[in-house]
Amino acid sequence: GWLGVIAGDEALALRRAGLSAPIFIMGAVEEGEVDGLLAAGGLRFAVFDMAQAEMLSAHARGRQVPIHVEVDTGLGRLSVTETYASAFVGDIAHLPGLYLEGLYTHLADAEGMDQSYTMAQFASFKRIQDSLRQEGVRFDMAHVAGSAAAILLSDLRCDLVRTGISIYGYWPAEETRLLMMSHEQDLLKLANDSQAQAKGVRGLYSLLRPVLSWKARLLQAKTVPAHSSVGYGCSYQTLRDTRVGVVSVGYADGFDRHLSNNGRVLVRGQQAPILGRICMNLCMIDVTDVAEASPGDEVVLIGRQGDQELTAEEMARRVGSIHYEIVTRINWSVPRVYLNEEQPAPHVKASAAAEC
Repeated sequence: GWLGVIAGDEALALRRAGLSAPIFIMGAVEEGEVDGLLAAGGLRFAVFDMAQAEMLSAHARGRQVPIHVEVDTGLGRLSVTETYASAFVGDIAHLPGLYLEGLYTHLADAEGMDQSYTMAQFASFKRIQDSLRQEGVRFDMAHVAGSAAAILLSDLRCDLVRTGISIYGYWPAEETRLLMMSHEQDLLKLANDSQAQAKGVRGLYSLLRPVLSWKARLLQAKTVPAHSSVGYGCSYQTLRDTRVGVVSVGYADGFDRHLSNNGRVLVRGQQAPILGRICMNLCMIDVTDVAEASPGDEVVLIGRQGDQELTAEEMARRVGSIHYEIVTRINWSVPRVYLNEEQPAPHVKASAAAEC
């Protein structure tokens, strides 16, 4: 399998970590980093304009640099338009040192119920492919699908799929899950049938299951009297004698500030609401009703504890975002712990940690 990254420094970090798999850099690279990237070996580069192509060609110096040309079929992002695609590929095909390995596009609306725009994009992509073939230009591979299209539309899987949110075990959207569940069923009936949805979800656990947990530690638990303020701006006032817990995570770690007075965490298998504004590196929670909560306890921000679970999807709803933003905004300074099914979770230090 391949690995996909957005930037050159991510690719180099993977190489330093000992990963030898092919790596596709899907974003722009700067001229000052090209030589180091080419020396790392096994990297593929996205090309979306002549400047990128000429820069890579100039640094090839006898090497064959694999490039993947992104064509725009309706997303309007870094890419070459359909009308210019043939001329563009013809021009870069004559640049020394460039190896035309991949042709690809990215879909704009593959998650939803109406797949007509997606199919129109795919038709556009096929037209570009056919036009290039007629001119004698061929790429080794083509790729179109992200998570949603890879799940729903087998014809769009082509030679590679660029899975994103599904790697975390989350559905790209609720509509994607419903479409999968609706195979040979009445979709409109299913969309309004909570019992049928629940049954379908259980049947699909083997396909997608959340794999990331985000945890922190309870640093302090203390009782404050009724009518006391908690946090910056005095945005929360206790209504009773309240046991306030202080947790080792804040917005600098990626714990969204919009969860202030709005979110919840798990402590000792019970839900505990967030009190006051989330701070840079800390937040406060109400552990009045969590028996025996004490410093050192594990605090789950995303994941399971006992029979309770908090998901990135729920957190996203609370802050008005999407689950993809929630999981990707966990700061790089937060330690990552990678587990297999047989490996027990290690003791998490005072700082927050993400487990995958």
